[in-house]
Amino acid sequence: MMHFKLIHFTSALALATIFSACSEENHAGVLTETESGTTIASIEGSVTNEKGKPVASAKVSLISADHIAARMAPIKTATTDKSGKYTIDSVSAGDYALQISNTERTQSGYQAITVEDDKTDTQKLKPATSLEENASLKLKLSAYSLDKGDTLCITGTLNCIAVDDKSVKAGTVTLEEIPPMEFTNIALIRKADHKVTTQDVQWDFVPGETLEVSSIQIPVVISEETMKQAKLLNDKTTLDSMIVPVTLSTSLENPILLSDKGDTLALYKVENDKNNSKYLTVIPNIDVGTYSFTVSSSDSAIRSPQVLKAYGETKPGMSIINNDHWKAFGNVLGISFWITKDKASPSDSMFLLSKDQDSDVYFSLVAGKKSDELCAEIFKRDSSTSDNSESHYTLKDSSCHKILDGERHHYSIFIQKHHLVIAIDGRVVDTKDFRDQFQTISPITIGNNNLENLVIYTLGDSVTQSDNGWDLLHAWLSAFYQLQK
Repeated sequence: MMHFKLIHFTSALALATIFSACSEENHAGVLTETESGTTIASIEGSVTNEKGKPVASAKVSLISADHIAARMAPIKTATTDKSGKYTIDSVSAGDYALQISNTERTQSGYQAITVEDDKTDTQKLKPATSLEENASLKLKLSAYSLDKGDTLCITGTLNCIAVDDKSVKAGTVTLEEIPPMEFTNIALIRKADHKVTTQDVQWDFVPGETLEVSSIQIPVVISEETMKQAKLLNDKTTLDSMIVPVTLSTSLENPILLSDKGDTLALYKVENDKNNSKYLTVIPNIDVGTYSFTVSSSDSAIRSPQVLKAYGETKPGMSIINNDHWKAFGNVLGISFWITKDKASPSDSMFLLSKDQDSDVYFSLVAGKKSDELCAEIFKRDSSTSDNSESHYTLKDSSCHKILDGERHHYSIFIQKHHLVIAIDGRVVDTKDFRDQFQTISPITIGNNNLENLVIYTLGDSVTQSDNGWDLLHAWLSAFYQLQK
């Protein structure tokens, strides 16, 4: 099964900028420009094993950040002395990586370095690298439509493999001696035309373990930015769960996501999706990192308890009717969507309405008195006949915001009994209590305006019943917006 790894902050940063500059402590000395006008550096590194002891006779290869081993040789090589030290001189400005292995080729290490340009002295880099047991990759050929004679390389490393007859028969290739590291790009060289194409990946290699990549692999990336605001809002780096968009092309009738820990996550199909590839899933205890799943099928549809309905795009007059699943939402409801609109005319002033003849309290999203405003309005029934044939409603509260300005905005409204929260582009702009609470949520009717990626969801009572529940909700809305971007 595939590894289900949570890459913490430092590793996520390495994924985002895998060939980033060394830390300040690795940049001893002053930088200057040589007479030829090219900044150069000397590298005086050290290599240890996992116990911190020096590694003698280790091979050190200096390669470019975009190195493709099937096409390029290392820029320079060196060997460590008895104390585990080595020197590489006359390195020009640029982004590089050091890939190091012991003499037995059982352990390796990897480090990204940068020689900065336009400086004023020779730059001296002093990286310290610790070797760990090699990792390996087992890849199904169908994952990238590989055939005999094709070559796959991990970009920025010395690791490549060519597909042979044995691999074709097995349907897989195995790539050994990989440094335990996170890599985000591979190069594919086809035998037919010898052209190089690249593919973004999220591969987390663990010391001594084999990463298995199937033909259907779903990486879900939770960036630092996604959780940054959430941490500020609730002083936590994790959320209990998060609704996450997933793009997946599959013919499976009831697809589900599987982790190597045996976790099964439901996939909710997004309706009215032009590409027929959008799904939503709910990841528990979500944190910064990359989650990798394989796709399988279930005997019956597994629904996410937090997602009621989801639409790639709405249609004018579309009705989202009441059903058993809807009733389970009770009086806790969240609605989010994207909208791009430059003002509203009287003919399309209604955006969304949740009301039926049994409603004592209902709400709507409509254009405000100012044509660039979108208003959330809450109405209360004042009087009606015994059979509800005549009803009179009074506007009890409203919250208007200028988002009909022609720009693309993300709008979220969350209602829990008699509490309302509105967030625009991930920022909570209104939170208030109102006197009359919702007992049930009425069916929703969509107006004539196009709402993109409409999601109707619930977080249940658990969020708002905790001591800092509303802070948790605000953090959730902020992270949800970042993921929808």
